Amino acid sequence: MDGYITIGEIIKAQGIKGEIKVRPLTDDSSRFFKLKIVYISGIPYRIRDIRIDRFVYLKLDGVDDRNAAQALVGRNVDIDRVFAAPLEDEFTFYIADVEGCALLADGKRIGIIESVEQFGAADVFTVRCDDGRVLRFPYLKKLLIAFDADKKTFDVISAELERVSVYED
Repeated sequence: MDGYITIGEIIKAQGIKGEIKVRPLTDDSSRFFKLKIVYISGIPYRIRDIRIDRFVYLKLDGVDDRNAAQALVGRNVDIDRVFAAPLEDEFTFYIADVEGCALLADGKRIGIIESVEQFGAADVFTVRCDDGRVLRFPYLKKLLIAFDADKKTFDVISAELERVSVYED
């Protein structure tokens, strides 16, 4: 979905009238208030109502009961890339652009970035290494050498990566 960017993940049906609970994948959940249309599995849905606390709750046209909302659980909420919030600087990225990139350490391939989880203090990258192990590390600006969304590469400083990363047992 090149023209889309993921801004949330549907985690459950909320109530009986078709509302969905969304885990936001954005630094600023209030951006949801600016949206009129979202895409779920490539299908456009008009937003009828929205409320936000720690999660985002959406009421969408055509999702009128709990069963319809439940059928969407586990799917991503996407928007047209042209409506994505601008990035703050060269050290800030869209998660959708980072996931699936090859992780390089000083230019040497380590593996593929499988996911980026947001925990507050720092985003945590999970990498499936080419040797089969799973590597996790917090994203810190001082790690980055270069990111190329077109080439799908994310190059970091090897010594810094070793200092902050852990391998899953």
